[in-house]
Amino acid sequence: MRREAAAPFFSMLRGMAAAVAAQLAGGFEEAAVRDMLTRADEAFQANVPSIPEVGADNPWLKSLVGVAWLSGVWLQLEKRGWSLPRISLATQKALAAFAQSSLPAEKRSAMGAAMCSPELAEKIAARSRERRFPDDWLVEAVLPREGESFDVGYDVFKCPVVQYLEERGLRRFAAWFCRDDYPLHAAMGVRLERTRTLADGADRCDFRLKLCEEPFTQIME
Repeated sequence: MRREAAAPFFSMLRGMAAAVAAQLAGGFEEAAVRDMLTRADEAFQANVPSIPEVGADNPWLKSLVGVAWLSGVWLQLEKRGWSLPRISLATQKALAAFAQSSLPAEKRSAMGAAMCSPELAEKIAARSRERRFPDDWLVEAVLPREGESFDVGYDVFKCPVVQYLEERGLRRFAAWFCRDDYPLHAAMGVRLERTRTLADGADRCDFRLKLCEEPFTQIME
């Protein structure tokens, strides 16, 4: 990825860093947290060119950039003896707090409604079929059949997040990062259901989304 393509997300990463720092405050001295985040920032900046190119117009690009930055934080926590379940739980709580504080509930609800739109799903799938970027997500839209309770779904057959982690020697993080999808969807008032993921070795990720009445909190223990 070109550095200028990542630049629009730097403010998002600063907000994530503040939320992560708040979440880690009870477990580390302030100086240690600053050191970890500084090292994570340095690693991210060095690794930007190795982030898969998926196109600036990709609505999921921010997730890829977010994982690229967070993986540096996870490495720092792992070096300090934290287990992956503990790191995942802290990250989910930080992301939930970040999402909830970044936008008012009404705006998040509107975003959730858009996320559950069949029109958006078809647009994302059509973009995927163009295969403009070889490393991009490979996605098919899934619409509910009679008797199914979700609003819209995605079957994902290729994921640049998993690819990035594999190429960085961080494959062990992949399935745990998938858990972050739950609090981020919940913050938009969307309930995510999923039975399998590429990160777990399945042939696809089967996202199924259901719009709820209002945003809520969902943390996967």
